[in-house]
Amino acid sequence: MVFHGYVGVKHLKLVMYQNNVVPNVFMAVALDLRDDPFDVHPRTKHDVGYRLSRAGLAVAYGQKVEYQGPIVSNVCCQGAQCRSDTIWLSAEITSNNALSVTIKAPDLCNGKLLYGIRYLWLETPCPFKQAAIYSSTDSNLPSPPYYKVL
Repeated sequence: MVFHGYVGVKHLKLVMYQNNVVPNVFMAVALDLRDDPFDVHPRTKHDVGYRLSRAGLAVAYGQKVEYQGPIVSNVCCQGAQCRSDTIWLSAEITSNNALSVTIKAPDLCNGKLLYGIRYLWLETPCPFKQAAIYSSTDSNLPSPPYYKVL
């Protein structure tokens, strides 16, 4: 499936989350809530409701409440530009704070070109409520999916 130049459901999730065309529209990240290997919809609706209610208060009603996890705004990479997206490997988070996350590429990548960074990209990207990045002030608000070609 091709949607706005993206292929497949994974890209559709990214395009849907990054919608900034229609005012007062919001989404809640639920990729960390999959608890049934045969269904993409989480059975625990309380967490989804909590995330959507926070977004509704902030976006539709203008209240000053936190409603989403950290958003990637800048990626800095040391090394050469990349040429291919054929191999993707997991990378370890080596440090994080309120403003940044540092990851270390696996040793297998030493001396090789990097293509990009993806976060919450797999169909089931993490075990239940175990995404790698959540808000520092509300542990029920994960960072949304992210894809960046370097």
